[in-house]
Amino acid sequence: MRFRDLGVDTRIVERLEKDGFDNTFPVQEQTIPTALKGGDVAVRAKTGSGKTLAFAVPLAQLIEPRGEVQAIVLTPVRELAIQVNEVIRDVSGAYTALIYGGVGYNRQFEDLKKADIVVGTPGRIIDHMQRGTLKGQPRFLVLDEADRMLDMGFLPDIRRIMRNCPPEHVWLFSATLRSGVMDVLKGRDFQVIKVGEEMPELDHMYMEASRLGDKIDKLRNMLNGDKTLVFCNTKNMTRKLGNILHVPALHGDMSQHARERNMNKFRNGKKCLIATDVAARGIDIPEVEAIINFDLPRDTKSYVHRSGRTGRAGKTGKVISLIYNDDHANMRSIISDLELDMDRWQGH
Repeated sequence: MRFRDLGVDTRIVERLEKDGFDNTFPVQEQTIPTALKGGDVAVRAKTGSGKTLAFAVPLAQLIEPRGEVQAIVLTPVRELAIQVNEVIRDVSGAYTALIYGGVGYNRQFEDLKKADIVVGTPGRIIDHMQRGTLKGQPRFLVLDEADRMLDMGFLPDIRRIMRNCPPEHVWLFSATLRSGVMDVLKGRDFQVIKVGEEMPELDHMYMEASRLGDKIDKLRNMLNGDKTLVFCNTKNMTRKLGNILHVPALHGDMSQHARERNMNKFRNGKKCLIATDVAARGIDIPEVEAIINFDLPRDTKSYVHRSGRTGRAGKTGKVISLIYNDDHANMRSIISDLELDMDRWQGH
């Protein structure tokens, strides 16, 4: 489907096509016609689904550039605010103010005097409200990645913003529509739009180990009866752990028959399976309750792929990483990339 088929103005369609956006994604097809009617919407859509245009396009059509704040878009982190601001500015042609902390105020003061749309993080938005440099009653409040904002403790800030600048309409976008997220829209008549599968809820934890033997002992303590998939980075360690713990293992040197035999053991009652990333491709067992990174994955993408194998069927999954020797820098990088809130494993 094309944007012009959704009732989008020709001027906006031309901007979109100039930037290479011809065909729509499902989240855009389902959200844009509803948002154009001006109501409240709660959209479940994962990152990378095209959700930014799903709210940028209707904002562009419903806002008349006149140099006063008509919409506020909240994001959990500055990097996302920068990306969203660029999209809205390009699509709408409206004047935008990009507002986040850690930088000076002068440019923000000047932009807010002329802004039609404000994009920013909750803390600095509230700061400007207190200073009187952001005021008024915007027609629209967009909450982008609302679940992440709640996980980062921004719910009181969101409520404060809604009190200080009460919007006519709220558009909420989130990877999950759990109860805490929906509390934001309590008392409002909103329409729910669900696109794709709900993202799993995961508890991320770590435990430090001083030597290999200590690492194996800690792994034993973590195997508490949950259906657990343990990841190693090498075939040799996968084989070794399988033998030590007397549990099935998957690695690249196994025959297809041996692989299927061990997979069936895991499916049919064994509580633990040890695998390399390559050997675990294609494993889809909804009952997996925990992922243990015996070896920390080498990059963020692998961490995400491993983690995605738990937290299915509406249940909260656990991802526990054993930190050993020189893993700390890599762990900090993963935490930073994914903006994880990671706790020390406490043995439960």
